[in-house]
Parts: sequence; C-alpha cells; structure tokens
Amino acid sequence: MNSITIITALPALKDHRNLRFFTLGLLYVAQGLPIGLFQVAIPAWMASQGLSAAQVGSFIAIAFLPWSFKLLAGPVMDRFSFPPMGRRRPWVLGAQIGIVLALLLIAVINPDPESSYMLLAGLGFCANSFGAIQDVAVDGMAIDILEEDERARANAFMFGGQVIGVSGSSALGSVALDQFGLGTAALILAVIVALIMLVPLTLREREGERLVPWSKGTASIEALESVVDSWRAIFSTLIRALILPMSLLLILLEGLNRVAGGMLIAVAPVLTVQDLGWLQTEYSQWVAVAGIVAAVFGVLLGPVVDKFGAKIALSIAIAVRAAMFVAVATLQSWWQDPMFFKAVILLSNLSSQIVTIAIIALFMQLSFQKVAATQFAVYMALANLTLAMGSALIAPMDGVLDYSQMFYVMAALNVLFLMLWPLVNLDRHRADMQALTSTLEFKAQVTK
Repeated sequence: MNSITIITALPALKDHRNLRFFTLGLLYVAQGLPIGLFQVAIPAWMASQGLSAAQVGSFIAIAFLPWSFKLLAGPVMDRFSFPPMGRRRPWVLGAQIGIVLALLLIAVINPDPESSYMLLAGLGFCANSFGAIQDVAVDGMAIDILEEDERARANAFMFGGQVIGVSGSSALGSVALDQFGLGTAALILAVIVALIMLVPLTLREREGERLVPWSKGTASIEALESVVDSWRAIFSTLIRALILPMSLLLILLEGLNRVAGGMLIAVAPVLTVQDLGWLQTEYSQWVAVAGIVAAVFGVLLGPVVDKFGAKIALSIAIAVRAAMFVAVATLQSWWQDPMFFKAVILLSNLSSQIVTIAIIALFMQLSFQKVAATQFAVYMALANLTLAMGSALIAPMDGVLDYSQMFYVMAALNVLFLMLWPLVNLDRHRADMQALTSTLEFKAQVTK
C-alpha cells in the first residue's frame, strides 16, 4: 500500500469523533506558538535587557493586535471559499503557511529588540496576523463539524492545545533566545508549525473532498449549502444577532475579564525579572509549566463544566481571580518569596482556563446559526482587542500607579464582572434568536 492509498484511506474529520478532538487541539497548539513567543518569551527577554514596562507593554499590544482583526476575517471566510477542499480547510492551510513564512523571515532578519524595536513588533504583528486567521478558520471548522454535545469538551481540547502551544513556545523560545538568539528561536518554531501542518494537509473535513486543489474529489453538499454569495446578507444578519441584549452583555463581561488579563500579562515579566530578580528563563519556564498544568486541568474539567453549566463554572472562576488580585495587592511584603508569585501565576492560569472554556461555550450558544462562524469570530476578535488594550494600558499607568495599585485595578474589573453577571439570561436570548429567525424567514418569503 503506497502513501497515496494510505492518505485516501484516512477517515474524514466529520466521521471520527476522537480525530476531531485531536485535530482541533493540535491546530490550536500551532496558533499558540507565535502567541507564546511574542507574549511571554520575547517580553521576558526584553525585560532582561532593561526595556521598561511601557516598552514591553506596547510591544505586546502591537504584536497581539491582529487577534482583534478576526471580526474582518470571519466575513471574508464566509464569503470566499473553495468547497472542493472543504469550507474551512483551505484557509487553515494558507494561514499555517503564513505563520511558517513569517517566522522564517524573523530568523533571516534577526532584529535587535532595542535598535530595531518597531521592526520586531511589526514582524510579531505579521506572525500573529496569520495565527489569528488560522484561529478564525479553525473555529469555523469546529462549529461546522462538531456535534452539539461535543462543544464543551472540544473547547477544553482546543484551548488546552493553545495553552500547550503558548507554554511550549514560552519555555523553548526563552531558552533559545538566551542561548542562541532570536533567529534560532524563530527557526525552531517555524519547523514545529510546518510539522503540525502535515495533519490538516492529510485529513479532509468530509468524505470525498480533495486533499489539494489539483487532486481528485468533489465538494460536499454541506459545504456547497454553506456558501454565502452576498455581503449584505452576511452583515445585516450579523449585526442584528450581535446587538441582541445578552450578546452585548456578554461582550462587555468578557471585555472586563480580558482587560484585567492583559494588564497582568504586561506587568508580570517586568515585575518578576526587573524588580524581584528572577531570571528571564525562570519566568518563561514557570509560565510554561503553569500553562501546561492548566491545559490538563481544563481537559479534565471540561465534561464537568458541560454537566453543571458554564454559568456556574464561570462565576466561580471570576470570583477566584478577583480574590487573587486583591491578595497580591495587599500582600506586597510576600512578593520577594518566589513561591508566592509562582503560586499566583499557577492560580491565574488555572482560573483563566476555566473562564475560557466556559465563556467560549456561552459564546457558541449565543451564535446565530446562519452567521455562526462570523459571529463567533467577532466575539473572539473583541475579546483579543480588549486583551491588547489591557496590555497597552500599562504604558500610561506606568509612573502614575505602582504595581500594587495596578493589581487593585485588575481586581476591580473582576468585581464589576460579578456585579453584572446576574443579568445574563440565556432563556431570553434563545427567545430573541427565535424571533430573529422568524423575521428573517418572513423577509425571505416576501422577497420570493
């Protein structure tokens, strides 16, 4: 049996549940790699070379900004597709090629973080742009191929995979930066992404589709029926779904959570490396360990979240984060003990993982079926925009607030989340979506 026969015999993702979980999780590992490099490893490296909190926070904000552009990528993917290869798979492959090329460009140029600060930030922006495009494509693929009762568990695998990618590139990238420099670190990650790309290259979304554009195969009925040939239909339906009351409320709540998280991401490397005397590798590697522990924790707890409900899990996790930020702010005398901040980083990762799994499940429930992929992309884009905003806020805060006061601000954002949380009513949202469906069907009948 030759290699072509073996590839042809592989089951399609739609036909194999465990293969769906594995593939979606692995794809999230790939998109986590540039995040870890530009959000943890390089910022810690910059801090070790004396760059200020404002410079590190601005760098993270610039490099991470493309993740807010997903609200543009979603409609483009819904509008343009190549159904013979599947609805989302061509976009996944294209994005992964882009990530590899961006990392190779960094390896070739090897910019200095001080003299070429903006060039490095721009290259980070480029790599994360392709990571964000892949994220939209994979989320759309998940909505298309997952069964209703698989979503919470799939979210655990997906975001667990992303944490593994972020953690792995944080630790590996930090060591490579310290021992060999930026060029080697980028080259190593480019090779890893290229290897991961072999999985979507050899697996179809649905049986009978093409592996590559020039191979044999036909578009599935589902892929053909999902094609939308009108920008007006996409945007008009999307806007009406987004402005439903519960949709707007959850966007606000996730924004509060993400701003606090972005602030922590920018403060932590500078505080630990510059003020508390940690080695850059010590910080990055502990973030990696905490992330991997959180990923496993999330996978194990995914079915529990499914059973007891995302709302309960989310409220508990946010309360834990609020208490944690208050404890850090008030226990400043404990900061010199490395175990204290290591415990804070671990607890932050564990609670953040549960928040992510729960809130993504809620966003999937809020998504209107006719524009689900685009609407979900908008939710994720806004979440990432507010994360970048949180990191960017450190620049104007630096010199005005001390670190303890910044942690109080993070706590206040989470407390505000908890105060607004009782207003969330999913039953009302289901009724609103049913009313929207009826309106759209009426309009379609009138048009006919």
